[in-house]
Amino acid sequence: MLSKKFLTFLLPLIVIANAGLTFAQAPAANRAAVEKQLLATERALNDAIAKGDMKTFHSNLAPDAISMDSGGIMKVDAEFDKMMASLKMQSWNIDSPQFYWVNDNTVVVMYKWTGKGTYQGQPVPSPTWASTVWSNKGGKWLAVFHQESAAMAPPTPPPAGGKK
Repeated sequence: MLSKKFLTFLLPLIVIANAGLTFAQAPAANRAAVEKQLLATERALNDAIAKGDMKTFHSNLAPDAISMDSGGIMKVDAEFDKMMASLKMQSWNIDSPQFYWVNDNTVVVMYKWTGKGTYQGQPVPSPTWASTVWSNKGGKWLAVFHQESAAMAPPTPPPAGGKK
């Protein structure tokens, strides 16, 4: 039979271990709700950029957020805001979103972006493959990194049957 002293030591350990397992499982059960929230926020960010509403845009970004596209790597700061003043969007859409959970506090949202507009008088690339890294900081999900890559058409397959 187990001693009373040993049970007094073991029981709190079992309770703590069980609470830890419950806590670890809780975020996983809530992932669908977080994904829905992040996609809605991703759309709100796109809408804010299209409308030139930089206050709303920055309210969902980490202060040290960065972005990368064909123009390079840039901090999302006042200089970024000046560049975005040259963006004129008529329409945009997010298609085929996918979510990659790095851990319970970090999610990568990936999607195909299509849109119509101009940047400094030139057509914006469309479609693009985009991804945003979201981090839960103090209970709020903030974008910490965003990237866009021009989507390329798949290569033309070789003719059937080879050379003749």
